[in-house]
Amino acid sequence: MSPAEKEATLGYAQTLVAYDLLRALNTRYDNGIPIDVDIDPTGPPAAVVDSGVAFQHIINLLDSAAAHLTTVGDAAFPFQMSTGYAGFDRTLTFLKFNRALRARVAVYRNDWAGALTALGASFVDAAQPLTLGVYHTFTTAPGDSTNNLFDPNARALVAHPSLETNAQFQDPPTNTIPDQRFLSKTTLLATTHTSSGLASNRALNVYSGPSASVPIIRNEELILLRAEANIGLNDLAAALTDINTVRVNAGKLPALLTLGTHDQALAELLYNKKYSLLLEGGHSWIDLRHYGLLTTQQREVTGSGTRHFFTRFPFPTNECLARNPQPARGVGWRRGPNGKR
Repeated sequence: MSPAEKEATLGYAQTLVAYDLLRALNTRYDNGIPIDVDIDPTGPPAAVVDSGVAFQHIINLLDSAAAHLTTVGDAAFPFQMSTGYAGFDRTLTFLKFNRALRARVAVYRNDWAGALTALGASFVDAAQPLTLGVYHTFTTAPGDSTNNLFDPNARALVAHPSLETNAQFQDPPTNTIPDQRFLSKTTLLATTHTSSGLASNRALNVYSGPSASVPIIRNEELILLRAEANIGLNDLAAALTDINTVRVNAGKLPALLTLGTHDQALAELLYNKKYSLLLEGGHSWIDLRHYGLLTTQQREVTGSGTRHFFTRFPFPTNECLARNPQPARGVGWRRGPNGKR
């Protein structure tokens, strides 16, 4: 590779490593994650670092990647990229994707000004389609993976009834037509499905087939992240503009005249993120955890007792056993029937 090709490849690789680490951190949360990936895969597992160290490492990777990409200028990458990167497959357009991820991380860290700076260098644009973005792609070709979020028999991906009861209406005060996102992303079942004492008559219908793409990050999320950052800075007027863009165009809901108080603005923001980003990456769970609101959600009670509000995923048992010393057992380390701790 030429020096410029090496710079472009470093920018690409560091961005994707940061994204993968962020996905791991979003699930493990305060259990922490390993971040040292450049080790012998047959040797001892990498040390687990706490979430603060992990977040800073992710930020450093994204910023380092941006510097490498900027150094190259506008150039093609020296390798083939999937169609999920269409429109973001050159160094400077890929840089906009990098900055979009950086904005997401900044919001997670309550760095509102940093989020707006990153968004300013991203591809956020209220005049562009809300679907504009970078996607995971799937195919049914031999050796490729299919989208397992497509559920043709509506047996696994059943929608929680609260999606219907909490949906706002397109036609107030008549209130007969729910949020278009609810209508588009769920399907009414012929019969109610019941499992473990929980029942629903709707299935999730976000993906149309086994080759449907799944967003990594897209314009609709970025518009809502900009609103979230402005709410964090108490600029509710700016947040209102972006929230209304999504309400009107994605939900077919009437525009709001005001967001009210800071808490009311946050509630409206989280409502729209939930319905806009449904089944795209656990965003609602991450957001509720971020703002300490998990315990405000409906608690399900069945014959086996009260459901828990889980804040993080456990580490696999085999990984715990491979570590010396083994991690201390706690909320995130309990052994269960699925072989996890």
